[in-house]
Amino acid sequence: MVARQKVLKGVAMQINRNHQRLAFLGLGLILALAGVAAGQENKSLVATANGEGTIKLGKEEFKIYTVVVKLFEDNKAEFNLVSDISIFVHGTWSRGSEADKSIDIKITGGSVDGNLDGGGKLLLKDDRRSIAGLNFQVVNKTTKKPITVDFVAK
Repeated sequence: MVARQKVLKGVAMQINRNHQRLAFLGLGLILALAGVAAGQENKSLVATANGEGTIKLGKEEFKIYTVVVKLFEDNKAEFNLVSDISIFVHGTWSRGSEADKSIDIKITGGSVDGNLDGGGKLLLKDDRRSIAGLNFQVVNKTTKKPITVDFVAK
């Protein structure tokens, strides 16, 4: 009986040591991956901001309450302007330097691809991940009406 208890105790010690080794290995792997992830900058951005602004569609004007911005790694951009109506536009984006808190945008379309032409700026807060403001001026190629957006986040 004593010999059996010693054998069981030895097996338990071996299992505990294996669990310890696996735990340390797992922790080391997690820390290594976190370091690699922290070293890489994510070039895409998805951000939402509540605030105040206007969109002028020709002679009509609507208040903007919320802006949703999606900037993708392939330099495509999507903007959803939430007002009494929701307006969806898309285009491309570029950033001059990492220190710059503004992003140049070129608007190329809305519900129909290629029907808008113009551009503007997406302004970021100091963290470069949150929206501070958005403004752009475009022309609808079909109707020749100007569209102007001015938005400031709260």
